[in-house]
Amino acid sequence: MRYQSIVLILLTCLGLWGCSGQPKPSQKSKSATQKQPKLPDFSSVNTSNVYAYACGDSLQFSAQVTKDSTWLFLPDTTLKTLPVKAGSGAKYEGARYIYWSKGNQAILQGPTGPFLTCKAVPKEKSWAAAKIRGVDFRALGQEPGWILEITKGKQLTYIGNYGKDTLATSVPKPKENGERTIYQANTDSHKLEITIAEKPCTDSMSGFQFPKSVGITVDGKKYHGCGRSLN
Repeated sequence: MRYQSIVLILLTCLGLWGCSGQPKPSQKSKSATQKQPKLPDFSSVNTSNVYAYACGDSLQFSAQVTKDSTWLFLPDTTLKTLPVKAGSGAKYEGARYIYWSKGNQAILQGPTGPFLTCKAVPKEKSWAAAKIRGVDFRALGQEPGWILEITKGKQLTYIGNYGKDTLATSVPKPKENGERTIYQANTDSHKLEITIAEKPCTDSMSGFQFPKSVGITVDGKKYHGCGRSLN
């Protein structure tokens, strides 16, 4: 009888040990299998809702403010943050990030590391918005003012004469000529040629420096300006 009791105890212990030996699914492995949320369509982002920041020499990022949230576009990630109560300014949190804007300054903190004090860079606002929309190359010129945006594989858009003239077409296959890239496009009523040269350029109105010079010919009229890649 005593022997049977000992055997029963041993079997019970082995059973308990066997159950405890089974690995339990960790929270980490469970969350790893969850699908990441899809990003919304940013192709129609309004420049007025976008802000560009420089956090000293360590980081540059942009933010798009919507009615109920703010999207942060960081060098290594894009994430959505939601508003939280703050004594002043507008404060948002999400994915263990904190974004707190106050006038032309902002505070940014990630999951690790200290708070970063960042300053708004107004001259980068339109360029940041274009990048969010997916534009790969952007250029501008003066007298009369014009803007060129190229989204590879999708669309080439030229807005001239201070916004009065607009020409949009699919992106033609470029021609390479030394350090120059040439695009030629024809629509039903316009002829467009764009030359992008690897030559430094200074915007005549703002004095800003750009790495590339851009020449545009629209229906025989020539314009010159500056541009840079956004990818």
